[in-house]
Amino acid sequence: MDIVFYNINGEAVAYAEDGEHIYAYDGRALAYLHDNSVYSYAGKHLGRFSNGWIRDNIGQCVFFTNEAISGPA
Repeated sequence: MDIVFYNINGEAVAYAEDGEHIYAYDGRALAYLHDNSVYSYAGKHLGRFSNGWIRDNIGQCVFFTNEAISGPA
């Protein structure tokens, strides 16, 4: 499953071809998804992925996908 992640300006900044491993468009491995959580490859919990949104650990929307619902206007 291909997932494209967009920043606040609507620019595509990252993707996950397998629905798990997140890469920047320059090829850098950024993070991975596990049980709706987002982790760095060093194991740090970065946030949650739900309803098409990646939210940081304080609940702020960081990135969104085409399927994003129930987020900021």
